[in-house]
This record gives sequence, structure tokens and C-alpha cells, in this order.
Amino acid sequence: MGAHVVPSTIFPKTYVMSAWNHAHTRFEAEVVSLEMEGNLPHDLHGAFYRIQPDTMFPPIFDDDAPINGDGNVCCFYIKDGTVDFKSRYVRTEKYIVERAARRALFGRYRNKYTDDPRVRNVISRTTSNTHVVYHAGKIMTLKEDGPPYEIDASTLETIGFVDYNGTFKAPTHTAHPKADSETRELVGYSYEAKGDATPDICSFTVDRNGYITEEVWFQAPWACMIHDFWATKNWVVFPINGLKASEELMISGGEHFYWDETLDYQLLGVVPRRGAKPEDVRWFKTGQGCYSHTINGFEDQDGKLVLDANVWTDLHFPFFPNSKGEKFTTDRTKTRAPILRYRFDPKGNTDVVIHPERVVLDGVYEFGRVDDRQLGKPYERVWTLHVDPTKFSSAESAEQGFNTLLMHNFRTGETQKYFHGDDITFQEPVFVPRHEGAPPEDGYVLVVVDLFRENLTNLLVFEAQDIKSGPITTIKLPLKLLDGLHGSWVDGKDVDAASKVPFRDAWAKH
Repeated sequence: MGAHVVPSTIFPKTYVMSAWNHAHTRFEAEVVSLEMEGNLPHDLHGAFYRIQPDTMFPPIFDDDAPINGDGNVCCFYIKDGTVDFKSRYVRTEKYIVERAARRALFGRYRNKYTDDPRVRNVISRTTSNTHVVYHAGKIMTLKEDGPPYEIDASTLETIGFVDYNGTFKAPTHTAHPKADSETRELVGYSYEAKGDATPDICSFTVDRNGYITEEVWFQAPWACMIHDFWATKNWVVFPINGLKASEELMISGGEHFYWDETLDYQLLGVVPRRGAKPEDVRWFKTGQGCYSHTINGFEDQDGKLVLDANVWTDLHFPFFPNSKGEKFTTDRTKTRAPILRYRFDPKGNTDVVIHPERVVLDGVYEFGRVDDRQLGKPYERVWTLHVDPTKFSSAESAEQGFNTLLMHNFRTGETQKYFHGDDITFQEPVFVPRHEGAPPEDGYVLVVVDLFRENLTNLLVFEAQDIKSGPITTIKLPLKLLDGLHGSWVDGKDVDAASKVPFRDAWAKH
């Protein structure tokens, strides 16, 4: 596909992962006191932050990757039984210079060699479009190709880069750090940590005050997309897949990654969480597939690692080429993403291939979330999205995506499903504790739904352990949100701590 010589005002019709995203919304909005149906828990106080890639200008390349959109962060603020909404673009360096030019200036996804010469001195080309998290009094937007940005919790105004008080030196930062609810630490990592297509990884821990206190640098056997990982009490585990980075491909004007379809295994890199040295890293082989998102991991009573994830059986990003340069070679009718559970000794024999202990759920599952207070600890339930092919009424609706919300209990085997109706799909769920100090997994689940017929978006609230009964509250947006990637619930007291002024006071002044 060619590049535009003259800036176009028309977005090309390209692959966007979901039929819902064919339109580009490109707005910032504020709605006070959203319309609701049902009973919203009156004592629920906090904010649900989520972020979506939303390309501001037509891309330079017609076949641009759909994950290359500008980060547009949205907030549902809940207090006293009412809900307010606000959305705002993250003012990244990329966004600022392109808005001034009123056109796209940055080229392909994570490929600086395809950028307009005028922006080659920009410090970071990240779109900061993948996740929103809270740590050490800051709301941060994240994408794995650059440093985090801090935004104000109430106005959503961009404050600037986060460098953990000068202790963060790597050029990239994971979009999926893991918060430890006991130590109040944030465990994270950087990959391609010494530049594009380098195999270097930096594993680090940020303390409750926002300073890096643990750090180890090491190299993976090859450079690849490491989108997510596991962190337990004593270990961090990095999944290494066949979506490999190639500087040669980038220099030639191609994509950042290619899929090595000849690779018949993946790797798990196990690293001590504390006091690690490069020589401590141990590499275990696992079966063929493509790691994407993890669910949770912990250590059992025998010290073995228990790791849960949905693992794709083939490339899940078909817009990246294979080793022959061919795109869209994945057979979507045969590709699955089952939820697998691994259990193995982190000090065991690395010559032994690690196979899943069991297939927990077979089919296509993604965006699994848990009670974040249980990250790195034994837990029971996951809330995840599922493609149920029996629910599609037509070939057109089959292109829509995740049509089922599912809760699974790993201990009892109980599975609950909820289908909201034809031509309706779900975005990533998020768990909300019922109140401070509530028992594990006691609370609510919030999930954004796409209403194809109405071309609108709703936010649904469920009793977390009874999703089969349907939502207890439907919160109606008078507009459409694109499919987001990830988000977080932030308790009201933490929202206040990360705001310049009280939330609704700030909104009243804008």
C-alpha cells in the first residue's frame, strides 16, 4: 500500500480488528449525569479509566496497523449514585506536532524510518494508547514503545513523562505492569530496552513512593513482542513468542514485527523478583503458539509457579507479515485462544518442555481480568471475553467480535456466561471491590458494550459473582466509543490524590 504525498482528509478502508472500529470518532467530550437504568450502588465511589487507539489524522500508509492510533483516554466517574463521563486525547509529542501540522507525520507502527523527516528529532513517538493505571499518586497512560505519560485524574490533562523520580532510564515501558496490593509496589519491565529490535529486557520494581528499587538487565534469545508477563511474590516470568522484531525489515520500510511461522516452540523466561542478576534468568520451552495477555500467576504451597493465560494457537495480529512477507495468512476459522494453566518448578530442569497442566477453557478468549488485589496471589475467578459462534445470527455479525462475557472459577469449575443480545459486543471488563476491605472477588464488574444497531455505547454494571443474571445497572452514553484496549478502576480516595482539585469541582470549572 502506498503513502500519501498530499495529506488526505479521508481515512482508508483497512483492517481494524473489529467491525465496530470502521468509523474514526476523533472527539473529546464531557457528559454530566449520564442516563441510567437499574440500581447503581450508592456507595460506589471511584473512576473507571479506559483508553482507546483513535487515529487523529488519516495515516501516511493506507495499511497502517490498527494498534497505531493516538491514545484517547476516557473516564467514568461514579459518586453518590451518579456517573459523569469525560474523554481527552493524551497530548503525546506525536499528537502535539501532528495537530499543529494538521496531518500525519509519523509513519508505520514503531518504525522511525518511515517518519516524515521533520519529526526525526522528536523524543518519543509513542501514542500512549494501551492502558491506564494508578501508582504512587499518579494516573499514567501506557504503551510499550515509550515511557508513561501522567495525566490529571479529574481534567485528564496531560502533565508529562513519568520517569519515576529520575530512576527510570529505559526507552520503553510495558503497558501491563503488575501492582502488588500488599507491598504497594509496581512490577514492570522494558523490552527492546536498548533500541529497536534489541533483545534486551530490563525488569524493575517501583516502590510505593514512585522510585525504582529493583532492576536487572538481561537479553532474551531473540527480540520479539513481549506484550504482557506474570509477577508473583518471588518471580517474574516473560513469555517469548515468534512475533519477532526486525530492524532490517524496518529500514526497508516494512513493519516492526514479523511472524516466524517456522518456530515450533515458545519460551518462558523466569527471573527472581528481588536481587536478580543477569545470570539468574532461566529459559523454559513451551509449546507452539503466540502468547498475548496473561491472566494471573502465583506460587503454590510447593513453591511451583502457577501461570494462567489465554494463548493463541496462531498469530493474533494478522496485519503483521510472516517470514515470507505475506500478511493476513492466519485462518481465523481455525485459530483459537484457549485459557491454559501451567504449573512447574522455577528451579527445575530447563531441558524439559513445559506443557499446560490443563486446558481450562477451549475456544477463543481474551482480555481476562481478575480482582487486582489478588495479582500475584492465589485466586479463584477470572472475568473474560469470549467468542461464542453459536450466537452469531449472520456472517456480518460474526465479524463483530467478542459477543459473550464469561466468569470462570478455577477452583470449582463453575462457568457463567452472559449474552447481551445480537449485534452487541463487549470490551475488556474490570473488577471493582464492593468496598474498601471487601473479601477477595466480592464486588462488581464494569464492562463497556458496543451497540451496533444504535451506534452507541453503554457501560454495564454486574454483580461480579452473578453475571448470568445480567447487569444491575445500564449507564447510557449518548455517543459511540471505539473499542478500547485496557483500563483500570481507581478508588475515589486515590482519584482525589491524583487530582489538582476535587473531581467535580474541576469539571464545573471546565
